[in-house]
Amino acid sequence: MPPSALTIPMRDPIAWLLGRPDSTDFLANQFRRAWVLARATDRHRFAPLLDVAVLDDILGRFGVQHPAIKLVRSDGAVPVAEYLWRDGMVDPARVAHAFSQGATVVFGALHDRHEPLRQLCAAVTAQLSARTQTNIYLTPPHAQGFKPHWDTHDVFVLQLSGTKRWRIYGGGPELPLPDQKFDPARHTAGPVEDEFTLAAGDVLYIPRGIMHAATTTDEQSLHITLGVLSYTWADLLVDCVNELVEREATWRESLPVGYAAHEEGGARLHEALTAKLATLPGAVDLGAVVAARRHALESQLRPRAGDYLQQVMAIPALRPDDVVQWRVAVPSQVERRGERVAVLSGAREVELPAAAAATLDQVRSGEALVAGAIPDELDWESRRVVLAALIREGWLVRHP
Repeated sequence: MPPSALTIPMRDPIAWLLGRPDSTDFLANQFRRAWVLARATDRHRFAPLLDVAVLDDILGRFGVQHPAIKLVRSDGAVPVAEYLWRDGMVDPARVAHAFSQGATVVFGALHDRHEPLRQLCAAVTAQLSARTQTNIYLTPPHAQGFKPHWDTHDVFVLQLSGTKRWRIYGGGPELPLPDQKFDPARHTAGPVEDEFTLAAGDVLYIPRGIMHAATTTDEQSLHITLGVLSYTWADLLVDCVNELVEREATWRESLPVGYAAHEEGGARLHEALTAKLATLPGAVDLGAVVAARRHALESQLRPRAGDYLQQVMAIPALRPDDVVQWRVAVPSQVERRGERVAVLSGAREVELPAAAAATLDQVRSGEALVAGAIPDELDWESRRVVLAALIREGWLVRHP
């Protein structure tokens, strides 16, 4: 199904996922704290995101390598020799055969290949200021992909088709870090705390550290796992210190000679470190760190479209009765620079005359607009130059 069929609201995609009017209560009281089951009234609401036909097309025609596609069973990963060609490419026929024998097919990071999933990730990233990713799980009837485990990031499970029986267990760790992964050789699940079945349109939110497992029923299951990666206070502190070290040579000085050789040296080191730490609040450039983080989030998710060359080639034919629209889920900012105004998106920027500010405000709204009727301060020829520049950058699309 084409991306145009999507109805993900950019302002509050979390509410859309959970089927709520808004996400205020969820984000304040449940997010990162407790698992949440959201039942659907519309069983087809996620149909525009993905279906088995799309997965079959990617599997059979995209020439995908492992581990972008992998096979798993409840007892572990399926040996790659069972479904890879010698050059490392996935063999579609052998994947299908393994699926028929009970293996779960995992499509990793599909948001990098499938535009509707990129739009979903971009919307959630913008709302939460967090990196996001998608993994897709296609599981045959009466099968289990993974035994009870926890994840080191939060997940939203979107059931697309079929049903899956879920169990929530006790015994998970509190706020595990990325390297504190579940190890079946060392960790065991606690008692079952709840059990339920997800059907198409339902969503299950599971914070990191909560143990869970799922098994299909008498029908195959397709679901999206939307991962929300944590950015902790420790991460922020490390980024602040790294930024400071780049600017301040004193933080790059070596420690005193013999600091670890005797107890007295350790005491002096503690005193010196305490003094340096006391200077941090006034020395760190939090604004620069947050700006760099914002840039990294915006650069993570790149649009997947098939019309960039056609859009540029059609610029000379741009007419007042054409409809123009900002590409879905393409982040941007506008900076006023005296008599100029700059549009920034990812690592790119375009400077335009300040008179173009009203035009930019209109097109960045995401609404489909008639090019010749945009309410701004420009005549048609001047506006046409602005629109052409935005189309050339790949941010704006023209619908003849």
